Amino acid sequence: MRRILPFLLAALPLIAQDASSIGLRADLLAPTGDLRNVTNTQMGMGAALVVNIPLGDMASSFILRPLVGGQFIPRGINQELASTRTTVTTLDLMLEALWYPDGDPTRGTFLVGAAGVQHWRLNSTGATPSTLSVTRLGVNAGVGYQITPHLAADLRGFWSPVTPTLTASGVMLAATMTF
Repeated sequence: MRRILPFLLAALPLIAQDASSIGLRADLLAPTGDLRNVTNTQMGMGAALVVNIPLGDMASSFILRPLVGGQFIPRGINQELASTRTTVTTLDLMLEALWYPDGDPTRGTFLVGAAGVQHWRLNSTGATPSTLSVTRLGVNAGVGYQITPHLAADLRGFWSPVTPTLTASGVMLAATMTF
């Protein structure tokens, strides 16, 4: 609980925001690189609570979006240790920046970038059981489309240096619904 408490405290400002700017994001994850080797290309999923904050007089083209969320990749067979299965979870506290080149945040293409902290937990069972729990920098970036004023979809790459021998990277397909 001590590890989760800072993330919960950081989420308190989200509650104070205008209800029309709060939303939920759902993600599908496809790991690549080191993370793919640990999970044997097992697909994952994620979810987040987001808040849209337009930037002052530039409200028509820039939006900041703090989020609290997490990701989950179910037990995948470690490619290097065939009898070991690894589950990966994260708890994320990030800040996204969205830019709408057309100047219309209610419809059209946007670019998204995010940075923040991710608490990674890798739990391996089987021949080589182990648990790794670390907090690291996480970043992601991509391109999306605002389908309606309340629904957006985007495709992004993510990256986080979990350990010197394990870099978490992959591709994420996300859908965000704001209320």
